[in-house]
Amino acid sequence: FQSQTEKLQNLLEQIENIIAQELHLTTPVTDVLNMVLNASGEISESSSSVSSAELASYGNHVLKANEKLISTLVKPTDTNDSFSFTLAAVEVAVFMVGPSVTLDKITRLVTTNCSVDIDLIGIAKNNNETRSAAVVFMSYNTMENLLKPDFFNASNGTINTMMSTVISVTLLKTTNTKLTKPVNFTLKHIREFDPGSSLSCVYWSISEWIVDGCSVLETNSSYTVCSCVHLSTFALIMQTSRPSEVREHL
Repeated sequence: FQSQTEKLQNLLEQIENIIAQELHLTTPVTDVLNMVLNASGEISESSSSVSSAELASYGNHVLKANEKLISTLVKPTDTNDSFSFTLAAVEVAVFMVGPSVTLDKITRLVTTNCSVDIDLIGIAKNNNETRSAAVVFMSYNTMENLLKPDFFNASNGTINTMMSTVISVTLLKTTNTKLTKPVNFTLKHIREFDPGSSLSCVYWSISEWIVDGCSVLETNSSYTVCSCVHLSTFALIMQTSRPSEVREHL
């Protein structure tokens, strides 16, 4: 196990030392992404011997490394450009706009289990020098093993269940990252929804899931729409009362 954590640490250090450069092939980046996610997956499988603080720390490093890797693929465009790819543990969608973009609608990026609506055109217009912006949307299948739902402490005595994939939305190579409008996420439920529970749209902040700046716009049994006033790593967490508490209230 120790060698796994060392392997991941070495890999992440190498990535963090990468000088951002424009790579025109996704192959090297996807290979490295796979290596990072495979190594972090093996660590999460040994999570019984890893402290919560270590898991959160690995999660932070993995998110940062992946963002850096994807940024090497973002290249300037005069109008607009996009690309996407799917790996075993993550789906990635990137959208870039430039000064001569003719689109005027909210940009929607889609993966299997979620979508995001962001005013990328408005953000680009606020970047006075370049009038350009790029957004990366990543949907992780296994990140909840590092950024566990138990890191959300909204109320005591509840069971926390991750109801969506963990997603990250980041502006890359964009100087002014101020949002012009809240960003909306449509998150498909990956587990059965308990009607007696409560749902929270949360974002990841260093070592915990918190709700600041995020709210539930609408929900039904199969999906929930979240709205957030900032970009980060997000998820949907369901809180269910423990059976003993239910009996006490009967």
